[in-house]
Amino acid sequence: MGFLDRVLPGRHVPASAPRHALPVADLAGVDQQLRSSHQERHDPVEVRIPAMAPPPAPVAPRTDVTQLLGRHLGEPLTQDICHEYSLLPALGAGPARSYQAPSLGVSLLADDYGTIINIFLHFHGDLGFTPYPGPIPGRGGTIPKRSSLWVALGRPDQSTDPNRDRVNEYGASDQWRFPTFTMHALYALDNEDLLRLTLRH
Repeated sequence: MGFLDRVLPGRHVPASAPRHALPVADLAGVDQQLRSSHQERHDPVEVRIPAMAPPPAPVAPRTDVTQLLGRHLGEPLTQDICHEYSLLPALGAGPARSYQAPSLGVSLLADDYGTIINIFLHFHGDLGFTPYPGPIPGRGGTIPKRSSLWVALGRPDQSTDPNRDRVNEYGASDQWRFPTFTMHALYALDNEDLLRLTLRH
C-alpha cells in the first residue's frame, strides 16, 4: 500500500503513478490533511515535563548566639539578636528573665540584674522544642550526635556517665571549655543523641 492509499483511502491510483497524475483537487486535499495532522501532533515529552521552579533563596546565616553571653537584656545588640532568633519572654509572673524561641530550639536565662548567664540549644525534641537548626558553637558541626561532636571538637575536658544501676532520665554528658564560653552537652539514654547544649559565660 502506498502513501496516498493510506492518506486517501478509497482512491485507486497505481502505486507507480507519479504525483502529477492526481487531479489538482485531490492534491489540495492531500496537502490540507498533511498540514492538519502536523498541527494536531503533540510532542508527549514536552507535555509531561513540568515547568522548573526557581531555586530557593539562600538562607542568611544567623548571628552567633554565643555573643549574647554576659550581655544585658537591654543592650541594642542583645535586642537585635533576640529579634533575629524570635526570642520572646517566657510566660510567668515578675520581670522576664527567661526568653524562649521553641520553633528554633533556643532559650536563654538571665540573672536578677538582666545579664544573660545561660543559653540552651535544644535537640531531638528536648522539652518539646523544635530541634535547633543552626551550627553547633565552637565549630562543632551540624550533626547532633556525641560521636560527631567528639570528631569535630576533640575529646571533652570533662565527661560523666550515668549510674546504670538507677533509672535515669538522661544519658551521659560532656563539657568543652572555649576562650569565651563553656559548653555542656547532655545526651539521651542511648548516650549518642544530643538532647541539649548549655552555654555558660
